[in-house]
Amino acid sequence: MVTIQDIAAAAGVSRYTASKVINRASGVSDDTREKVLRACRELGYVPNLNAVNLVRGASRLIGVIVPYITDGFYSMLLEGMEKLFSYSGYQLVYKSSYNDSKSEVEAITALLSLKVGALLIVPVVKDPDRSMHSLAERNTRVIYLDRPYSEECFCILNDNFNSAVTMTEHLLSRSRDIVFLDSFYGEENPTSLARRKGYEYAMERNGAVPRIIPSGAGAVEQDNEYYAYEKFREFFSNGESCGGVFCVTDAAAFGAARAVREAGFVPGRDIFIGGHDDLRFGAFAQVPLTTMAQPVDGICRSALGMVETFMRGDIPAQKRIVLPSKLVIRQSA
Repeated sequence: MVTIQDIAAAAGVSRYTASKVINRASGVSDDTREKVLRACRELGYVPNLNAVNLVRGASRLIGVIVPYITDGFYSMLLEGMEKLFSYSGYQLVYKSSYNDSKSEVEAITALLSLKVGALLIVPVVKDPDRSMHSLAERNTRVIYLDRPYSEECFCILNDNFNSAVTMTEHLLSRSRDIVFLDSFYGEENPTSLARRKGYEYAMERNGAVPRIIPSGAGAVEQDNEYYAYEKFREFFSNGESCGGVFCVTDAAAFGAARAVREAGFVPGRDIFIGGHDDLRFGAFAQVPLTTMAQPVDGICRSALGMVETFMRGDIPAQKRIVLPSKLVIRQSA
Protein backbone atom coordinates (compact mmCIF):
# COMPACT_ATOMS: atom_id res chain seq x y z
CA MET A 1 0.00 0.00 0.00
CA VAL A 2 1.36 3.42 -0.99
CA THR A 3 1.91 5.77 1.95
CA ILE A 4 2.33 9.52 2.19
CA GLN A 5 6.02 8.90 2.92
CA ASP A 6 6.32 7.18 -0.48
CA ILE A 7 4.71 10.20 -2.13
CA ALA A 8 7.09 12.59 -0.36
CA ALA A 9 10.13 10.55 -1.48
CA ALA A 10 8.93 10.35 -5.08
CA ALA A 11 8.25 14.10 -5.21
CA GLY A 12 11.49 15.01 -3.43
CA VAL A 13 9.74 16.92 -0.64
CA SER A 14 9.23 16.46 3.08
CA ARG A 15 6.39 14.36 4.45
CA TYR A 16 4.95 17.55 5.96
CA THR A 17 4.89 19.29 2.56
CA ALA A 18 3.33 16.26 0.86
CA SER A 19 0.67 16.21 3.58
CA LYS A 20 -0.10 19.90 3.04
CA VAL A 21 -0.64 19.34 -0.68
CA ILE A 22 -2.82 16.28 -0.21
CA ASN A 23 -4.91 18.09 2.40
CA ARG A 24 -5.22 21.17 0.15
CA ALA A 25 -3.54 23.46 2.62
CA SER A 26 -2.10 26.82 1.57
CA GLY A 27 1.54 27.86 1.70
CA VAL A 28 2.81 25.51 -1.03
CA SER A 29 4.15 26.72 -4.38
CA ASP A 30 2.38 25.68 -7.59
CA ASP A 31 5.51 23.82 -8.75
CA THR A 32 5.76 21.82 -5.53
CA ARG A 33 2.05 21.11 -5.54
CA GLU A 34 2.25 19.73 -9.08
CA LYS A 35 5.21 17.48 -8.16
CA VAL A 36 3.28 15.96 -5.26
CA LEU A 37 0.09 15.50 -7.28
CA ARG A 38 2.05 13.92 -10.12
CA ALA A 39 3.61 11.47 -7.66
CA CYS A 40 0.12 10.63 -6.35
CA ARG A 41 -1.10 9.88 -9.85
CA GLU A 42 1.95 7.82 -10.82
CA LEU A 43 1.97 5.75 -7.63
CA GLY A 44 -1.82 5.43 -7.43
CA TYR A 45 -2.06 7.00 -3.98
CA VAL A 46 -5.53 7.30 -2.43
CA PRO A 47 -5.79 9.24 0.87
CA ASN A 48 -7.40 7.55 3.87
CA LEU A 49 -10.20 10.01 4.66
CA ASN A 50 -10.83 8.53 8.10
CA ALA A 51 -7.18 9.01 9.03
CA VAL A 52 -7.15 12.53 7.62
CA ASN A 53 -10.29 13.47 9.55
CA LEU A 54 -8.84 11.98 12.75
CA VAL A 55 -5.74 14.15 12.44
CA ARG A 56 -7.75 17.26 11.62
CA GLY A 57 -10.25 16.63 14.39
CA ALA A 58 -13.09 17.51 12.00
CA SER A 59 -14.46 15.74 8.96
CA ARG A 60 -14.24 17.42 5.56
CA LEU A 61 -17.02 15.12 4.40
CA ILE A 62 -20.34 16.97 4.00
CA GLY A 63 -23.64 15.12 3.80
CA VAL A 64 -26.50 16.38 1.64
CA ILE A 65 -30.08 15.09 1.57
CA VAL A 66 -32.52 16.23 -1.14
CA PRO A 67 -35.95 14.85 -2.02
CA TYR A 68 -34.89 13.68 -5.49
CA ILE A 69 -31.41 13.74 -7.00
CA THR A 70 -33.07 13.59 -10.42
CA ASP A 71 -35.22 16.71 -9.78
CA GLY A 72 -34.07 19.51 -12.08
CA PHE A 73 -33.63 22.14 -9.36
CA TYR A 74 -31.96 19.85 -6.84
CA SER A 75 -29.58 18.44 -9.46
CA MET A 76 -28.47 22.01 -10.25
CA LEU A 77 -28.04 22.67 -6.53
CA LEU A 78 -25.98 19.50 -6.02
CA GLU A 79 -23.78 20.29 -9.01
CA GLY A 80 -23.15 23.82 -7.77
CA MET A 81 -22.33 22.70 -4.24
CA GLU A 82 -20.11 19.84 -5.38
CA LYS A 83 -17.96 22.17 -7.48
CA LEU A 84 -17.77 24.89 -4.86
CA PHE A 85 -17.20 22.66 -1.85
CA SER A 86 -14.63 20.54 -3.70
CA TYR A 87 -12.61 23.66 -4.54
CA SER A 88 -12.57 24.47 -0.82
CA GLY A 89 -11.32 21.01 0.17
CA TYR A 90 -14.60 19.33 1.11
CA GLN A 91 -16.21 16.23 -0.33
CA LEU A 92 -19.95 15.79 -0.68
CA VAL A 93 -21.91 12.60 -0.22
CA TYR A 94 -25.61 12.83 -0.99
CA LYS A 95 -28.77 10.79 -0.73
CA SER A 96 -32.44 11.13 -1.71
CA SER A 97 -35.28 11.07 0.81
CA TYR A 98 -37.99 10.75 -1.90
CA ASN A 99 -40.03 13.09 0.33
CA ASP A 100 -40.62 10.08 2.57
CA SER A 101 -40.06 10.37 6.31
CA LYS A 102 -38.78 6.82 6.72
CA SER A 103 -36.31 7.21 3.86
CA GLU A 104 -35.15 10.51 5.34
CA VAL A 105 -34.44 8.79 8.67
CA GLU A 106 -32.39 6.14 6.86
CA ALA A 107 -30.47 8.81 4.95
CA ILE A 108 -29.67 10.83 8.08
CA THR A 109 -28.59 7.67 9.92
CA ALA A 110 -26.31 6.62 7.06
CA LEU A 111 -24.65 10.03 6.80
CA LEU A 112 -24.19 10.40 10.56
CA SER A 113 -22.47 7.00 10.56
CA LEU A 114 -19.89 8.50 8.18
CA LYS A 115 -19.15 11.18 10.78
CA VAL A 116 -19.90 14.01 8.35
CA GLY A 117 -18.69 17.45 9.35
CA ALA A 118 -22.08 18.96 8.47
CA LEU A 119 -25.46 17.98 7.08
CA LEU A 120 -27.29 20.03 4.46
CA ILE A 121 -30.92 18.92 4.33
CA VAL A 122 -33.96 19.73 2.23
CA PRO A 123 -36.48 18.32 4.73
CA VAL A 124 -39.41 16.13 3.76
CA VAL A 125 -42.73 17.96 3.48
CA LYS A 126 -44.90 15.58 5.52
CA ASP A 127 -44.38 14.04 8.96
CA PRO A 128 -40.64 14.49 9.50
CA ASP A 129 -39.19 12.38 12.34
CA ARG A 130 -38.39 15.17 14.78
CA SER A 131 -36.41 12.92 17.09
CA MET A 132 -34.08 12.02 14.20
CA HIS A 133 -33.55 15.67 13.28
CA SER A 134 -32.77 16.43 16.93
CA LEU A 135 -30.30 13.55 16.96
CA ALA A 136 -28.62 14.97 13.86
CA GLU A 137 -28.29 18.40 15.47
CA ARG A 138 -26.67 16.83 18.54
CA ASN A 139 -24.09 15.02 16.45
CA THR A 140 -23.13 17.50 13.72
CA ARG A 141 -23.92 20.91 12.25
CA VAL A 142 -27.24 20.92 10.38
CA ILE A 143 -28.27 23.49 7.78
CA TYR A 144 -31.62 23.36 5.99
CA LEU A 145 -32.00 24.34 2.36
CA ASP A 146 -35.02 25.37 0.23
CA ARG A 147 -37.51 25.10 3.08
CA PRO A 148 -37.07 25.55 6.84
CA TYR A 149 -37.48 22.72 9.30
CA SER A 150 -38.36 25.00 12.22
CA GLU A 151 -38.35 28.66 13.21
CA GLU A 152 -35.03 28.23 15.03
CA CYS A 153 -33.06 26.20 12.48
CA PHE A 154 -30.15 27.41 10.40
CA CYS A 155 -31.48 27.68 6.85
CA ILE A 156 -30.88 29.17 3.41
CA LEU A 157 -33.99 29.97 1.40
CA ASN A 158 -35.24 31.55 -1.78
CA ASP A 159 -37.50 34.57 -1.22
CA ASN A 160 -40.52 32.65 -2.45
CA PHE A 161 -43.13 35.23 -1.50
CA ASN A 162 -41.55 38.11 -3.38
CA SER A 163 -40.55 35.99 -6.36
CA ALA A 164 -44.21 34.97 -6.68
CA VAL A 165 -45.28 38.63 -6.48
CA THR A 166 -42.86 39.48 -9.30
CA MET A 167 -44.04 36.64 -11.54
CA THR A 168 -47.72 37.29 -10.88
CA GLU A 169 -47.43 40.98 -11.69
CA HIS A 170 -45.56 40.16 -14.88
CA LEU A 171 -48.35 37.76 -15.92
CA LEU A 172 -50.94 40.40 -15.01
CA SER A 173 -49.28 42.71 -17.53
CA ARG A 174 -50.29 40.15 -20.20
CA SER A 175 -53.74 39.14 -18.88
CA ARG A 176 -56.01 40.00 -15.97
CA ASP A 177 -57.17 36.40 -15.59
CA ILE A 178 -54.25 34.55 -13.96
CA VAL A 179 -54.69 31.28 -12.05
CA PHE A 180 -52.20 29.57 -9.73
CA LEU A 181 -51.32 25.90 -10.15
CA ASP A 182 -50.56 24.76 -6.62
CA SER A 183 -48.24 22.08 -5.26
CA PHE A 184 -49.41 18.50 -4.75
CA TYR A 185 -48.73 19.04 -1.04
CA GLY A 186 -50.74 22.25 -0.80
CA GLU A 187 -50.29 24.15 2.46
CA GLU A 188 -48.06 21.42 3.90
CA ASN A 189 -45.23 22.60 1.64
CA PRO A 190 -43.89 25.91 3.05
CA THR A 191 -42.11 26.74 -0.20
CA SER A 192 -45.21 26.48 -2.38
CA LEU A 193 -47.37 28.05 0.33
CA ALA A 194 -45.15 31.16 0.26
CA ARG A 195 -45.46 31.27 -3.53
CA ARG A 196 -49.23 30.94 -3.33
CA LYS A 197 -49.43 33.74 -0.78
CA GLY A 198 -47.26 35.92 -3.00
CA TYR A 199 -49.58 35.21 -5.92
CA GLU A 200 -52.69 36.05 -3.86
CA TYR A 201 -51.13 39.25 -2.54
CA ALA A 202 -50.14 40.44 -6.02
CA MET A 203 -53.57 39.63 -7.47
CA GLU A 204 -55.40 41.51 -4.72
CA ARG A 205 -52.98 44.45 -4.84
CA ASN A 206 -53.72 44.80 -8.54
CA GLY A 207 -57.48 44.45 -8.18
CA ALA A 208 -57.63 40.96 -9.71
CA VAL A 209 -59.38 37.90 -8.30
CA PRO A 210 -57.09 35.04 -7.15
CA ARG A 211 -58.02 31.59 -8.48
CA ILE A 212 -56.23 28.52 -7.16
CA ILE A 213 -56.20 25.23 -9.03
CA PRO A 214 -56.46 22.98 -5.96
CA SER A 215 -53.92 20.36 -5.05
CA GLY A 216 -55.04 16.81 -4.43
CA ALA A 217 -54.56 13.15 -5.13
CA GLY A 218 -53.57 12.04 -8.58
CA ALA A 219 -51.64 9.37 -10.42
CA VAL A 220 -48.38 10.69 -8.91
CA GLU A 221 -47.68 12.15 -5.48
CA GLN A 222 -45.04 14.76 -6.17
CA ASP A 223 -44.72 18.12 -7.88
CA ASN A 224 -43.73 17.06 -11.36
CA GLU A 225 -44.79 17.39 -14.99
CA TYR A 226 -47.40 14.64 -14.91
CA TYR A 227 -49.07 15.94 -11.75
CA ALA A 228 -49.49 19.38 -13.30
CA TYR A 229 -50.61 17.97 -16.64
CA GLU A 230 -53.29 15.94 -14.87
CA LYS A 231 -54.55 18.87 -12.75
CA PHE A 232 -54.63 21.36 -15.62
CA ARG A 233 -56.29 18.88 -17.97
CA GLU A 234 -58.94 18.41 -15.27
CA PHE A 235 -59.26 22.21 -15.06
CA PHE A 236 -60.14 22.41 -18.77
CA SER A 237 -62.42 19.36 -18.69
CA ASN A 238 -64.47 21.08 -15.98
CA GLY A 239 -65.17 23.92 -18.41
CA GLU A 240 -62.73 26.35 -16.79
CA SER A 241 -60.56 28.77 -18.72
CA CYS A 242 -57.95 31.42 -17.98
CA GLY A 243 -55.69 33.98 -19.62
CA GLY A 244 -52.56 32.75 -17.89
CA VAL A 245 -51.20 30.43 -15.23
CA PHE A 246 -48.44 30.77 -12.65
CA CYS A 247 -47.13 27.28 -11.95
CA VAL A 248 -45.49 26.47 -8.63
CA THR A 249 -42.39 25.06 -10.41
CA ASP A 250 -40.96 24.85 -13.92
CA ALA A 251 -41.68 21.12 -13.92
CA ALA A 252 -45.33 21.90 -13.28
CA ALA A 253 -45.25 24.51 -16.05
CA PHE A 254 -44.11 21.92 -18.61
CA GLY A 255 -47.02 19.67 -17.65
CA ALA A 256 -49.44 22.59 -17.80
CA ALA A 257 -48.16 23.55 -21.25
CA ARG A 258 -48.99 20.11 -22.58
CA ALA A 259 -52.53 20.35 -21.20
CA VAL A 260 -52.89 23.80 -22.78
CA ARG A 261 -51.89 22.45 -26.20
CA GLU A 262 -54.21 19.44 -25.89
CA ALA A 263 -57.07 21.80 -25.04
CA GLY A 264 -56.49 23.50 -28.39
CA PHE A 265 -54.67 26.59 -27.17
CA VAL A 266 -51.19 27.91 -27.93
CA PRO A 267 -48.92 28.56 -24.91
CA GLY A 268 -47.60 32.10 -24.96
CA ARG A 269 -50.31 33.30 -27.32
CA ASP A 270 -53.71 32.12 -26.04
CA ILE A 271 -52.63 31.29 -22.48
CA PHE A 272 -49.55 32.76 -20.82
CA ILE A 273 -47.46 30.41 -18.67
CA GLY A 274 -44.99 31.30 -15.93
CA GLY A 275 -42.89 28.88 -13.91
CA HIS A 276 -40.40 29.01 -11.09
CA ASP A 277 -36.78 27.74 -10.77
CA ASP A 278 -35.26 28.35 -14.25
CA LEU A 279 -34.40 24.74 -15.01
CA ARG A 280 -31.79 24.30 -17.74
CA PHE A 281 -34.15 23.01 -20.40
CA GLY A 282 -36.72 25.79 -19.91
CA ALA A 283 -35.01 27.92 -22.53
CA PHE A 284 -35.23 25.03 -25.02
CA ALA A 285 -38.88 24.04 -24.57
CA GLN A 286 -41.21 24.14 -27.57
CA VAL A 287 -42.27 27.53 -26.25
CA PRO A 288 -39.34 28.80 -24.11
CA LEU A 289 -40.51 29.25 -20.54
CA THR A 290 -40.79 32.51 -18.63
CA THR A 291 -39.69 31.79 -15.08
CA MET A 292 -38.13 32.98 -11.84
CA ALA A 293 -34.46 32.00 -11.65
CA GLN A 294 -33.59 30.78 -8.18
CA PRO A 295 -30.23 32.00 -6.82
CA VAL A 296 -28.50 28.60 -7.02
CA ASP A 297 -25.01 30.09 -6.83
CA GLY A 298 -25.98 32.26 -3.88
CA ILE A 299 -27.48 29.29 -2.03
CA CYS A 300 -24.33 27.24 -2.61
CA ARG A 301 -22.01 30.04 -1.49
CA SER A 302 -24.12 30.77 1.57
CA ALA A 303 -24.11 27.07 2.49
CA LEU A 304 -20.32 26.92 2.17
CA GLY A 305 -20.00 30.07 4.27
CA MET A 306 -22.16 28.61 7.03
CA VAL A 307 -20.25 25.31 6.97
CA GLU A 308 -16.86 27.03 7.18
CA THR A 309 -18.07 29.23 10.05
CA PHE A 310 -19.19 26.12 11.94
CA MET A 311 -15.88 24.39 11.15
CA ARG A 312 -13.99 27.25 12.79
CA GLY A 313 -15.99 26.65 15.93
CA ASP A 314 -18.05 29.82 15.49
CA ILE A 315 -21.78 30.39 15.09
CA PRO A 316 -23.04 31.99 11.84
CA ALA A 317 -24.19 35.57 12.35
CA GLN A 318 -27.45 34.86 10.50
CA LYS A 319 -29.60 31.84 11.23
CA ARG A 320 -31.84 32.46 8.23
CA ILE A 321 -30.52 33.66 4.89
CA VAL A 322 -33.18 34.62 2.32
CA LEU A 323 -32.04 35.30 -1.25
CA PRO A 324 -33.97 36.95 -4.13
CA SER A 325 -34.90 35.32 -7.45
CA LYS A 326 -34.71 37.00 -10.85
CA LEU A 327 -37.43 37.25 -13.50
CA VAL A 328 -36.42 35.62 -16.80
CA ILE A 329 -38.79 36.58 -19.61
CA ARG A 330 -39.19 34.23 -22.58
CA GLN A 331 -41.89 33.47 -25.14
CA SER A 332 -44.36 31.65 -22.85
CA ALA A 333 -45.33 34.93 -21.19
